[in-house]
Amino acid sequence: MYKRLLKYVKPYWTRVLIAFLCALGVSGTTAAAAWLVQPALDNIFIKRDLQMLVLVPFVILVIYLVKGICNYAQAYIMRDVGNRAIMDIRNDLYAHTAVMPMRFFTQQSTGKLMSRILNDVNLINNAVSTSIKDLIQNVVTAIALTGVVFYRDARLAVIACIALPFAYYPLVRLGKKLRHISKKGQEEISGISSILHETFTATSVLKSFGMEAREIERFKDKNNKLFKVTMKGVKYAEIPTPLMEFIGAVAVSLIIWYGGYQVIHGISTPGTFFSFLTALIMMYSPLKTLTRINVSIQQSLAAAERIFAILDMDTEHVFDKGTRELTGVKQKIEFRDICFKYDTGSKDVLSHINFEAVSGQVVAIVGGSGGGKTTIGNLLLRFYEPTSGVITIDHTDIRDFTLASLRRQIGIVSQDVILFNDTVLNNITYGQKEASMEQIIYAATQAYAHDFIVKMPEGYNTLIGEKGSKMSGGEKQRIAIARAILKNPPILILDEATSSLDTESEHIIQMALGNLMKGRTTFVIAHRFSTIRNADIIIAIDNGRIVEMGRHEDLMEKRGLYKRLYDMQFAERNS
Repeated sequence: MYKRLLKYVKPYWTRVLIAFLCALGVSGTTAAAAWLVQPALDNIFIKRDLQMLVLVPFVILVIYLVKGICNYAQAYIMRDVGNRAIMDIRNDLYAHTAVMPMRFFTQQSTGKLMSRILNDVNLINNAVSTSIKDLIQNVVTAIALTGVVFYRDARLAVIACIALPFAYYPLVRLGKKLRHISKKGQEEISGISSILHETFTATSVLKSFGMEAREIERFKDKNNKLFKVTMKGVKYAEIPTPLMEFIGAVAVSLIIWYGGYQVIHGISTPGTFFSFLTALIMMYSPLKTLTRINVSIQQSLAAAERIFAILDMDTEHVFDKGTRELTGVKQKIEFRDICFKYDTGSKDVLSHINFEAVSGQVVAIVGGSGGGKTTIGNLLLRFYEPTSGVITIDHTDIRDFTLASLRRQIGIVSQDVILFNDTVLNNITYGQKEASMEQIIYAATQAYAHDFIVKMPEGYNTLIGEKGSKMSGGEKQRIAIARAILKNPPILILDEATSSLDTESEHIIQMALGNLMKGRTTFVIAHRFSTIRNADIIIAIDNGRIVEMGRHEDLMEKRGLYKRLYDMQFAERNS
């Protein structure tokens, strides 16, 4: 997992090399400072050498000046490398998520996906920037100081190193425990992100039902679980430092006893002993830091597991085996014996659907809620693949067309209008950035949107707020229709495009939709029957099956499902 993370650092290897050279400078000067204790103590304080009295302080200043410059350069370069790597990981994760199949988004909450891209990637930052910097610097420094220790007194050095293996096993066990706890903590954060997204996007529902107190308690409960997991992680994360300090104290105690014995009996000089002791104490500092780095890396690897779990999933491109380019509908679109279910073992959403739409025809699909009407449009767009059966355009299986070319030929206007927190202009030209202003105004005029747009504070450059919050439902729908007109697709899907509008807005939208539907093969998924009376074909669906098919007059004469639904709706309107 860590090797896979480091692949994101590989493109910046020249920067890492410079940082490594700076780390050598830091470790070299640190070792030099420890080595200097011996000549300083023996020559200045014992032999009282005036020349060394002048030289040693000057050398110390030079050593720490070089160390400071190298330290800064290394830290800056590795932060730069780390942030570049994080930017690349986040770009890859978003790009991969954006092309995941629709089924993926129905199984994942938006808040949890946001947490992966924001929070989990931030946790990785430590592993690919700070941790690498500290790892390089402290490993090289520990090696350099170990060299000084062995140079001064090899026998004492062996005694000092005896205690280190006893730290290895508990540190490895702690690392594994921390990775598991960190993963649980990130899952709890994902849960909190999900709650935040749900409540912030459904504020009106929350307030209208007076559910603020309940949502506050739900948030507190999740937050409390996160606190408990976090503190469990803290409990294990704080063990390595005192453990290493105690092991270091054991080693230093042995060294003072044995080294003191050597000095007292004239086997070693005070300068040699204190130079050795200084190097040893300085050596335990990077070793102690390495234990903290291990904690950080384990937490980062837990985040990496969650990120790579998404990056390893198959995207839509895996299922896009098509090689042909779709350029329009010359003859017809045909659904042949289509069956569909969302999950293996679940009941069929659609069962043996057979019908055709001749080029330029309007096909209306009606039925009760949950009958499978919208699924027909989703299958045509290849948001999902049929469980069995085939959809063809001009006698060619739509799977033989590339996904991009198929979707370029289809426009969609739905009940839930999707607008972005951007200008009116950018919402209309979404996916059609090359459009001229003349084409944009024409599209807006055809959608009966131009007049209200020019009355807005900044006209086409007016920001419309999140999800078009500064506009009415009818205005948002007309912007969506203008966007579809500008795209100019030969196939059109209208998914209950007027169901949530008042009578006046519906009348305007109907005129706009009339302009949009001209010359296009149109599928109207209808809730209001007044919008489909003139359709070329009306298909009535019940529990995923086609139960009736024909024109309005024919279906009314049959006195079946269509007439019952029609009469029921108009009875409700007249009551």
